[in-house]
Amino acid sequence: MTSTFLLIIFATASSLSRGIISVIDRYQMGYRQQSSIDVNFLNNIFSSILVTIFLVYLLHRYHGPQISSSYIIKVILYALLAQMVAYGYSYVYKKVSIMQSIVLSKLTDLFIPLAIFLTMGYFSCKSYLVSILSTIIVVIYIIFKQRHDHLNLKTLLTTFAVIAPLLILQAAFSPFLTKGIISPLDLVFFTIATIYLRCLITLVTFWYKNRTFKLRGAKISGQVILIYGSRAVLTLVAQITYTLATSSPNSSIAWVFLNMTSLYSVVFGSFMLKEKVKVADILLIICIFGLALIAK
Repeated sequence: MTSTFLLIIFATASSLSRGIISVIDRYQMGYRQQSSIDVNFLNNIFSSILVTIFLVYLLHRYHGPQISSSYIIKVILYALLAQMVAYGYSYVYKKVSIMQSIVLSKLTDLFIPLAIFLTMGYFSCKSYLVSILSTIIVVIYIIFKQRHDHLNLKTLLTTFAVIAPLLILQAAFSPFLTKGIISPLDLVFFTIATIYLRCLITLVTFWYKNRTFKLRGAKISGQVILIYGSRAVLTLVAQITYTLATSSPNSSIAWVFLNMTSLYSVVFGSFMLKEKVKVADILLIICIFGLALIAK
C-alpha cells in the first residue's frame, strides 16, 4: 500500500469513529444539556481505563518509547490541542445541529492547507484547489439554507469563531509535534500518552469547576456505563488512527477525509437522534465526498 492510501485509511477510520462520537456528544450536551466539563471528564476517565489495558498488553510484548524532554513537551502540547478541540466541539454541539456543524468544519478547509504550509513547508496545489471548491460549495449551501430555512447566522458565526481557530491550530501543529516519530508502534505509545494527559487536563478543569470530585446530578447507571464505555472504545480507535493520519507532512490529503467526520455523523444522527436530513444536505455530502475522491 502507498503511504497516501494508508493516510486515507487511517483518516477514514478516525472520521467514522469520531462521527459516532459526535452523535453521542450531541445527545449528551445538545439534548440532555449536560455540562461539557463533566462529560469530557467522564469520557477521558473511561478512555484512560481502556487504554491502560491496551498499554499493559503492549508493554508485555514490546519495549516502551525512549522518553526525552522534547518528547514530553510535544506530548503535552499535542494533548492540550486535542482537548481544546474537544471542548470547542462540546460548545458547538450545544448550539447547533450536527448538519450545521458540517458547515463550520468544512469552512476551515480553506485555511488548513495554508497553516500546514507555514509549519511544515508542505503545500499541494491540487489539495488546495479541492479545499477552495469545497469552501465555495459550503458558502452556496449557507446562502441556500438562509433563504429557505432562515439559519441563525449569528449563532453560526459565534460557533465558527470558537471552533475554527482550534481546528486550524490542531491541523497545523499535529504533524509538527509528531515529526520524527516514524514507526506505528511509537505513534501508538504517543497516542496513549496523549489520552492520559487529556484525562489529567479534564480532571483539573472538572475539579476547578466543581471544587469537588462529586458528579452533580449524574447517575452512574448501566446505560451511562454503556454510553461512556462505547465512547471510550471509539475514542481509542479515533485517536490512534488520527495520530497516524496526521503524522505525515502530506497530512493535508488526510485532512480532506478527516473533515468528513460530521458527514458521517449526519447519517448516524438521522437514525439515532432523528435529526432531519434534507435534499440540500444530501447534495452537499455527495459533492464534498466527490471532491475528496478527486484529492485522492
